Amino acid sequence: MVKYLFELKVEGDNQIYQYALDLKLEQENSPESIFTEEIRKSLKNHLEQQSSCKINPRQLNQIINSWEKEIKQGYRTTQITLKLASAILENLNQLQDKGYQDQPQLIEPPWNQIEPTEGILPPLTLIGPE
Repeated sequence: MVKYLFELKVEGDNQIYQYALDLKLEQENSPESIFTEEIRKSLKNHLEQQSSCKINPRQLNQIINSWEKEIKQGYRTTQITLKLASAILENLNQLQDKGYQDQPQLIEPPWNQIEPTEGILPPLTLIGPE
């Protein structure tokens, strides 16, 4: 078995996120048979968890197509750079606040107990509702 490595670089990030596959000789010769639905999900989930980014179906196909092409050519390591959306920002957009939504009850201040301490102001009882 031969180890093939996929490396993902996200634009604006200096990190490299990796996913590895061990392939047999017959799989190396026909890499399109490797990427079953299970492997595709595993690849997508693994890279999303490592990078904290969302990978859409078009980007996943781009990753797999470039990896298949390079496996056919005999390259053991494939690297691709993509501009991915942050999973954190994506989740924030879907956040819905379910907190207490009622307006607080208004409390009338005690106008007759409030007095100005400085300056020439009329008593607040003349201003307040009475």
